[in-house]
Amino acid sequence: MKIRNYIAIILTLTALSAQGQEHTDTIKYSINARYNGGTGNYAPFLSTSNQYDRYSLTPNSLAAWGNIRKDVNNLKTFDYGFGLELNGNVSKSETRFFPDEYYAQFKFYFMNLYAGAKQEIFGNQNAELSSGGMLFSQNSRPIPKISLQTNGYIDVPNTKGYVAVKGGISHGWFENTREAKDLLLHHKYAYIKLGGSFPLNINYCIHHIVQWGGVSPSMGTMPVTLDNYLRIFLGKSGSSSASMSDQINTLGNHIISQNLGLDLNLPSVLVSVYWQNLTEDPPVKFITRTPNIEDGLWGISLKIPHFKLFETFVLEYMSTTDQSGPWHDLDGVIFGGNDSYFRNYGWTYQKMTIGNPWITSPKYNTDGSQWVENNLVRLYYFSGKGAYKSLDYRLTLAYSENFGMINDNRTTPSYQNYKKQMSGQVEVSTPVSFLKNARISLGISGDRGSMYGNNLAVLLGFSYNGIFQLKNNHKN
Repeated sequence: MKIRNYIAIILTLTALSAQGQEHTDTIKYSINARYNGGTGNYAPFLSTSNQYDRYSLTPNSLAAWGNIRKDVNNLKTFDYGFGLELNGNVSKSETRFFPDEYYAQFKFYFMNLYAGAKQEIFGNQNAELSSGGMLFSQNSRPIPKISLQTNGYIDVPNTKGYVAVKGGISHGWFENTREAKDLLLHHKYAYIKLGGSFPLNINYCIHHIVQWGGVSPSMGTMPVTLDNYLRIFLGKSGSSSASMSDQINTLGNHIISQNLGLDLNLPSVLVSVYWQNLTEDPPVKFITRTPNIEDGLWGISLKIPHFKLFETFVLEYMSTTDQSGPWHDLDGVIFGGNDSYFRNYGWTYQKMTIGNPWITSPKYNTDGSQWVENNLVRLYYFSGKGAYKSLDYRLTLAYSENFGMINDNRTTPSYQNYKKQMSGQVEVSTPVSFLKNARISLGISGDRGSMYGNNLAVLLGFSYNGIFQLKNNHKN
């Protein structure tokens, strides 16, 4: 679809949703640019990951993007929203221009319905500083979909606010690749939070995604029918017309992610502890009893609002080296195993990993394939931010051990393909004194190791944010 078609859809849906209302809407917009200039085969890992694929992986590149959006008003019973972001990259080796976000949203009571590609954050990790959620991060562009979801947490009646829930369901479309065409996404999720106004809250959520339908040279054809949809929705095996693998296992590629967290809200500090895992084989057990309990993301986030110099920081550890063991369905005795996270069908969009970015994106593959080729990873990660007077900063340090992919003849990660990588980045920003609502930034980012090579870059950035009021005089 061409850019003008995206713009026409957004404007048409926005105009229709505004009919019958009389109020003033606040529209936000921004214009941004960043130059990544340096040495090495790639732009440093931290300068490109977890940023919705806005930046080129090649060094010495210029990125520019602009967006416009209207958020829904949570105080209104009925409201509308929309968003559009256009991105461009220029470097010696590539030129890209693409829409990163385009959606129209409608709110009615406690529900939201949107169509298009919308930047969202799922999981209980620190949204700003985390290395990325296990199943969903901010690493890839958003997948176009139709989504129905609650408008955040909703208090359960008669619980006095001590029990709250939220959830949603989506139907999406992947891009066509040489590995799969017309591939569809099914995603549903549910959260529960206990504690309300108590200082200690407990949160738990479960996400279920399925890649289904379409045509794959290696996995055959899966017709898009109501029967098949019900099978993937309920996690059942395929009918007699499905491939033998889908008849034995569940139909489509299923991934479950469970998140468990604690939030301690004290007068001087907010402490969040979280744990996320992945499950690719039935039966699905609670996170504390899952067979691959050694794998997951563990993190702690501290927010100290009154200590601006070091306001927030995050410590995380991630491991994906167990994968329920090296054997898959061995002699009817061992079930599951050899999970090879994100490899089946490729849990990627536009060659960027949708989940945690340290499970390496196919954009790094030298053979141009869509497959995830490095999903045995251990990650040690720190990120913090703060401010001194008018100067804001963020510092991130990460060390990863990368073992490639599991295969059937080993029980532990192989050091034959072992690659280690150290990555670091510091970036500071300050307002522009002569231009209201504008900021400039300066950063240094680098890698050292055998996974992504030795890369060093200086980051120069500019951003301008503004709002304008749109008066709507339409009446019923």
